[in-house]
Order: sequence, then structure tokens, then C-alpha cells
Amino acid sequence: MYWHFSIISVAFICYVLAKVTRNQFSEGKSIFWIMGGVLMLVLSLFPILFIKLSHLLGVVYPPSLLFLFGILFVVFVTFRQEEEISRLDERVKELAQQNAILGTELRTMRERAEAAEPHQSKHTGHVL
Repeated sequence: MYWHFSIISVAFICYVLAKVTRNQFSEGKSIFWIMGGVLMLVLSLFPILFIKLSHLLGVVYPPSLLFLFGILFVVFVTFRQEEEISRLDERVKELAQQNAILGTELRTMRERAEAAEPHQSKHTGHVL
């Protein structure tokens, strides 16, 4: 048994859960990381499962399968982050356009208010 990997896995799961409870990480995104931590824990407790999986897939040297999974994991995470960045870019563009529209409306309203100021009544001080 690889007990040190088990400790690292449990520490990783606790770290993710602590981030979620402090609202520093969203619940939806944490599921992915918690599943990864649980998978690391299971494989560290039962390494024969990984060796059997390697043989089942026809991989002669099991650590090379681990590297393949690591590379696929990094590609998947990168793709998900790229999706999120694209979504946020679109949202920033929408907000900038809304801000520009509101700024134009505010300037128009101020100009109208300034143009109406000379027409105040001398007796009441109210705008006619």
C-alpha cells in the first residue's frame, strides 16, 4: 500500500472542501476535483486496480498509463477553463455595451436638466 499517497489524497479532498465551505470555490467545480481526489485515494489504497486496468488496456508499463491520464486531465481542465474564459469574455462585452448605453442616457438626461434650469420660477424656485 502507498500510504503517503493516501494521506496526500485525503489532504487534497479536505483542502477542496475547505475552499468550498469558505465560498472560495464553487460547488459545481469542486465535484470534479473531489472525484479526482477520491480516485487518487482508491488507487493509492488498491494499486492492483491500476495495474489490472493497465493490462486490460494493453499497456505494458503501468506508470505510462498514469502519465497518459495526467495529460488527458490537463487537456480537459484547460478546455474547461477556455470555455469559461470565452463565456466571461462575452459577458464583459455585454456589460461594457450596457455601460456605454447607460452613460449616454445619463449624459442626455443631465443635458436636458441643465437646459431646463434657466426656466425656473423666481417666486417658487421650482422648475416649470
